[in-house]
Amino acid sequence: MNDRFFERAGGLAIVAVLVIACLKIIAPFLGPMLWGAIIAISTWPLFDRLQRQLGGRQGFAAFILTTGLILVFVVPIFLLVYSLTEHVASVSGLIKDLTTMTLPPAPAWLVDAPLIGPRIDAFWQQASTDMPALLETARPALKDGMTWLLKQSGNLTLSLFEFLLAIVLAGFLCANGAGTQELLKRLICRVAGETGLELIAIAGQTVRAVSVGVVGTALMQALLSVFGFAIAGIPGAGLLGLFCFILAMLQVGTALVWIPAAVWLSYQGETGWAVFTVGWSIFINIADNFVKPYLISHGSGLPIPLIFLGVLGGLLAWGFVGIFVGATLLVVCFTLLKSWLDLEQAIDPVDTGDSKEHA
Repeated sequence: MNDRFFERAGGLAIVAVLVIACLKIIAPFLGPMLWGAIIAISTWPLFDRLQRQLGGRQGFAAFILTTGLILVFVVPIFLLVYSLTEHVASVSGLIKDLTTMTLPPAPAWLVDAPLIGPRIDAFWQQASTDMPALLETARPALKDGMTWLLKQSGNLTLSLFEFLLAIVLAGFLCANGAGTQELLKRLICRVAGETGLELIAIAGQTVRAVSVGVVGTALMQALLSVFGFAIAGIPGAGLLGLFCFILAMLQVGTALVWIPAAVWLSYQGETGWAVFTVGWSIFINIADNFVKPYLISHGSGLPIPLIFLGVLGGLLAWGFVGIFVGATLLVVCFTLLKSWLDLEQAIDPVDTGDSKEHA
């Protein structure tokens, strides 16, 4: 019996060492692999429709899907990074030009605004009479902002390559979708039985719903931003809207687009349109916090508060990928809890009618 014990312990030790070694090997690729799985799950209905139209040629369909994703997502992000790094030097020139700028009188409605009106009026007066001193006071903050912007550009470049790798991995997963699904089903059945298959289906549905919510709200922000930019007379509104779409999808925020646009309008003397751009953009960003959970809950058929907590909590805990992971984990736990409660009720039903008759 002792021999059997040592044999099993040795076997478990060998398996543990192999698992740890495999995890160490794939650790640098865990992020792209997770993203690849999310992209594959999200785009599977599109891939399935595409391969049926191509006569079942999965490899060709995966190639077309991968190429389309790269053109839609990776290329605009690359243009965004290049534009940020290209125009950093021109910002310093703009700051120098601001020293000779004279502001028109502040709008009466802005000066008379409750609570913030007097402060805005004082700031406006200082900017009108002594712009160089005001810029000198703000120079450290502007320098820190430019340093942060350059750092974020570098991080965005690294994320771009990881996202490109994730898209390629998603293409391989889609091309081998049938085999991957069969292997996953066998593994889940082995570990959790039929209940595991139900949870996997719910998790896939949630990931697709989150994807629709993220892309849908990003598209909404982009279209509304283009509308606002066009009304304000900002040139290149379509290109700026494309940048808004990418930034909103990455959860970076569209402020990197509309704040420079508002500054440019002020620099051109269009103060009213600058204020409109700021107010309109803030409204768009606030609406995103409500539209996104609604779209996700509508696609998954689950309560909005649960999805809202999963999206925001996951974003705060794990960043952009946490939007998918947080919502999926909460949905799976909620389903497990509901199944457990239903099982308890089936085992020990509360029959109030029979109890009353017996009494």
